[in-house]
Amino acid sequence: MVQETPLTGDEFLPHLGNPKLEDRVGMRVAGQVLRASLRPGKYAEFIQFDTIRKTKTWWNNAYNAGEEYNADAIFARDERKVVPTTSPTLGEWFTRFMRGLKLRVGEIKKQNNPFTSEIVLALDKVCEEAWDGAEDQGERADIEDLMAYVLMEFLGDLRGEEVPLLSLKGILEFWNETTAAKQPHIMLTLHGKFKGETGLRWHCIPLPLNTKSKLPVGKWVSRCLTRRVHLGGRTTGWFFANEDGTRRKMKYYNALLQEHLPEVQHRFPDAIGAKTELEEFSLWRSGRSGAHSAATNNKVPLEVTEAVGRWRKRERAKGAVPNLPMRQVYLRMKLATPTLLAFASDF
Repeated sequence: MVQETPLTGDEFLPHLGNPKLEDRVGMRVAGQVLRASLRPGKYAEFIQFDTIRKTKTWWNNAYNAGEEYNADAIFARDERKVVPTTSPTLGEWFTRFMRGLKLRVGEIKKQNNPFTSEIVLALDKVCEEAWDGAEDQGERADIEDLMAYVLMEFLGDLRGEEVPLLSLKGILEFWNETTAAKQPHIMLTLHGKFKGETGLRWHCIPLPLNTKSKLPVGKWVSRCLTRRVHLGGRTTGWFFANEDGTRRKMKYYNALLQEHLPEVQHRFPDAIGAKTELEEFSLWRSGRSGAHSAATNNKVPLEVTEAVGRWRKRERAKGAVPNLPMRQVYLRMKLATPTLLAFASDF
């Protein structure tokens, strides 16, 4: 029955405020997020939202590692889990706060300039001259590694952080067979965790030795192997490794790239224009972006691009079968190699 007299005040409205002095929605974390948002940025006056939100992430991880962690029940299905939590940063209020903050501050996205075959060939000429004139073997080794890194990333459609996952033992195991094949190629054997996948996997990715623009991948990778195997006596471990055997990170080679790009821009203005900002080239995504552009221009079939770039669905996977040894992954990939080599052959 509808009451004729309208309800007012405490009769209708929920009680606002809380008599207890406590933070139930994550106000203190929100304050710290706002403070973090005032830090100076690289491309703008302040840092971007993707950096700001890391404050929420690390605080939530600390919360779940502390005494408030609730591990009474876990609802699991396959690899996806739904876990009950009392963390305020995962509540409705804080979620709305983060969404409002993103809409308020906006985002400035800076994409890496893509590599092209012309840029890679110009870099090859500059690095070849630097390699010939180097008196220090350490400098020569760095130049060899840089060019191998650039060519692998560009021809293999790899993300910058994936190239250091290359196994030295793997590339040596298949070297003679693949370089003497009807379609000569190098088989990259990568081992690690890749974006969009779970667990450690082997990936075998073929790189053509003969490309339309004659990209010298064979020359630089052979020099790297000579230095590692014949001069250094090393046949196992990571291909790109520090002196102590640990995997060398992308940023080391990115710094080397920035050292040589000014010379490329000065001597080969047709490859890199005079007004192009060199900082926008990076091993992070320039190679992969350039590979996509080249494949599109060369009308490479979409299914080939998806297979090489690992954009495919699990049931269509080639070279990314979970929990298989490297040799079995290679044998599966071998059947698809002629098709996959078509991706970069016209680069």
